[in-house]
Amino acid sequence: MLSPGQLFAEYRVVRVLGAGGMGEVYLAQHPRLPRQDAIKVLPIELTDDPTYRARFTREADLAAGLDHSSIVSVYDRGEDQGQLWIAMKYIPGSDANALMKQTGPFAPQDVVDVVTAVADALDYAHAKGLLHRDVKPANILIDGTSATRHKIYLTDFGIARTIGNDTALTAANLTVGSIQYT
Repeated sequence: MLSPGQLFAEYRVVRVLGAGGMGEVYLAQHPRLPRQDAIKVLPIELTDDPTYRARFTREADLAAGLDHSSIVSVYDRGEDQGQLWIAMKYIPGSDANALMKQTGPFAPQDVVDVVTAVADALDYAHAKGLLHRDVKPANILIDGTSATRHKIYLTDFGIARTIGNDTALTAANLTVGSIQYT
């Protein structure tokens, strides 16, 4: 785990944002630009596993090819100190799962806004030949900085695959995704 103030891939770590199956995510100061990015880092214990390396690299490459207002932008990827990383747009706010735990169910109009934004993002990704395969509240980010209208983003293409691609980077007979949302 990286610590606040630590340099990683030339970025200065500000704080931990979260963790998931494919790594930890940090808020980090861009090394040259006056902005902060989200940096996803593959854990060191998975770095030597060729399957995890391939999945992590594929996530970055697939997501970097998407340019949509409701999909988190991928800026860069690389390897530093033996760990793979992806730099993405930082979305201030929270994910839909955390928000529902804090405030309860969304109001009907908020549900419409989330479903509309995510459906539009998925339509775009599908038109580009990409299946997300893990749409769930924790992978929907809501930018809470605007008092009038929240911006909604789909993130985490870690188990995505291209449409028509019969080869997978998962084991045979293995269910991918979060079972309660699959």
